[in-house]
Amino acid sequence: MSRADAFPRTALTMLRVGHCTHPECLALRGGAWRTGVFPALVGLIRHPDAGALLFDTGYSEHFTRATARLPEKLYRWTTPVTLPDDECLQPQLARHGIAMHEVRGVFASHLHADHIAGLRDLPRAAIWCSDIALRGARGMGRIARLRKATLLDLLPDDFDSRHRGIETLPLRALPHAWREFGDGRDLIGDGSLFAVPLPGHARGQYGLLLRHEDDREYLLAGDATWRIDRDRHASASAWPTRFLADDWRAQCDTLSKLQRVLDGIDDSRRVLPSHCADSYARLPKAMRGTP
Repeated sequence: MSRADAFPRTALTMLRVGHCTHPECLALRGGAWRTGVFPALVGLIRHPDAGALLFDTGYSEHFTRATARLPEKLYRWTTPVTLPDDECLQPQLARHGIAMHEVRGVFASHLHADHIAGLRDLPRAAIWCSDIALRGARGMGRIARLRKATLLDLLPDDFDSRHRGIETLPLRALPHAWREFGDGRDLIGDGSLFAVPLPGHARGQYGLLLRHEDDREYLLAGDATWRIDRDRHASASAWPTRFLADDWRAQCDTLSKLQRVLDGIDDSRRVLPSHCADSYARLPKAMRGTP
């Protein structure tokens, strides 16, 4: 069986849906003493059978509402958010001919607010999310959730009826270049989209592996790393972030696996972190959906 037969194609377009700012030195190991801009990247995936799907949602006005009062307002103060009108999800999808109610599913890499703030605006989408992450968030108190950057008010009122647990999906061997991460979860059932475990940064974090229509394989890596440079070096998080991580040792182990994968792949396979402006800029122009 050829690789094309084994790994069906989908169409991927990346969108910038707002950004936050934060001192680089407090986010990235070896970061500069300057304010860094961290875009919230969203993957628009068009599947031949499953329709329009999203990897994460980026920011929305729901984030502003959910952080209107203390203690949640501390989240907004520590990572100031900018969401220009033309970067909101609705007009960006409209430019691609997709209405919000036509999105069939959202893959939530993890439950941090910058990844799920737009869920309430997608009324008909199934929501793939880790059961482990959900149980953990619901079992925490308000302050503990805030410390883990989780705002349950961002979940739609009918979330439970639309939730699809990632851990309930069938296990399947990942394509060879990605075996460092073990087995993946087959999202659709046709081997076109794999949930890839990337623990550490957040409980139940998963990336999404797909094969774009240009035959390149892409791992949408969430927050497994925040930056990958031109030499395929994945940046480690700055030391202060260990207090925010779900499991610091697991985060370091995931980063090590990611770096080994990066060391072994060529331009036919790419890793896209959710907040790396440079990785977005290096994409082919046709895949960059935000001007």
